[in-house]
Amino acid sequence: MSTAAVSKGLREVEALFGMPVFHRLPRGVVTTAAGDLIVQRARVLLAEVAQLADELAARGVPADDAIRIGAPPFIAWTLVPRLLRDMATHGGLPPVRLVEGRLADMCQKLEAGDIDVLVTMNTPSELGGLRPDGFVIDQIGAEQWSVVCAPTHRLAASRAIPQDWRTLRDEAWILPPRPTNARMMVEQVLLQHGLAPIVPQIESTNAITNLQLAEQSLGLTLAARCVIEDRLERGTLVQIAVEDLPPPVPIAMVYRFSRAHRGSVSALCEAAQRLRSAAMPPVARPSSSTRKFSVRKSRP
Repeated sequence: MSTAAVSKGLREVEALFGMPVFHRLPRGVVTTAAGDLIVQRARVLLAEVAQLADELAARGVPADDAIRIGAPPFIAWTLVPRLLRDMATHGGLPPVRLVEGRLADMCQKLEAGDIDVLVTMNTPSELGGLRPDGFVIDQIGAEQWSVVCAPTHRLAASRAIPQDWRTLRDEAWILPPRPTNARMMVEQVLLQHGLAPIVPQIESTNAITNLQLAEQSLGLTLAARCVIEDRLERGTLVQIAVEDLPPPVPIAMVYRFSRAHRGSVSALCEAAQRLRSAAMPPVARPSSSTRKFSVRKSRP
C-alpha cells in the first residue's frame, strides 16, 4: 500500500469520528488521546465478537480452541511450562498463544478479551487495577521470595546466620522500580521495622537481569524462589537467611466467568490444581480455592 493510500485511509477514519485520531510525525503516526480511547473500545468490541464465537461453539458451531495465556515474565519462564506439560500429559495440549508483559498491560488485555487466562501474583499491586466484574480469581499456589547475592559478596560467608533488615538496608540493592511486587515487598517490611525505604544501587525491571547483576556481586536482590532455584544449585547465587522475610505471595489464575467451562480454560485450571495438589502434603490440601467476583459480564 502506498503512502498516499495510507494517508487517505487515515483521513477517512478521522472523518468518521469527526476529530483527529492520529498525530502525524516525521517517522510515522501515533494515536491522539481520542485515538487511544477508540482503540481501547475497539478492543472491547472485538472481545465481544470472540465471546460470541465461544457461545456459538457451545451450540455446536466450530470455533478456534486455542487458549491465550498472559503472564509476567518470571511466571512464563517457570510455572507456565509446567502447566502446559501437565495439560499435554492429561488429554493433550491445544494450540497455545503465550503473551508476556507488564501486569498493567496484561490486565488490560484480559479485560479487552485479548487473552483468556492471566496467571499472576494475587496482590493489590498486581490485580488491584483489574475491574472485578465478571472475573474469577482461582488461587493455584504460593511463591516464597528470598534475598540472594553472589558467593563473593561479603554477606555470603555468614549466609546461614539470619540477618536483620537494619543491616540489610545498608547494603547495595538491585531492585525493580515501584510499584512492582518485589519492590513493594521490600518497602513494606522496612516500614514494619520502622526503617526508611531503600534507594537501590541499581534499578532494573527484568528479573533475570537483576539476578545476573547480583551474580556479579553488584548487590543483593529479592527474587521468587522458582526463578533462583537453578542458580542456587549451580552455586552462582547464595541465599541469605533473613529475619522476618515477606510471607509467600499467592499465585492465581484469572479468567472470565463466562469462559470457565470452555474446554481449554477448564483443562488449564485442572492442570493447575493437579500441580498444586502434588506440591502440598495431603493434610494441607484445601477443598477449594476459587473466588468468584461476579457473574455479571464485565462492561467497558
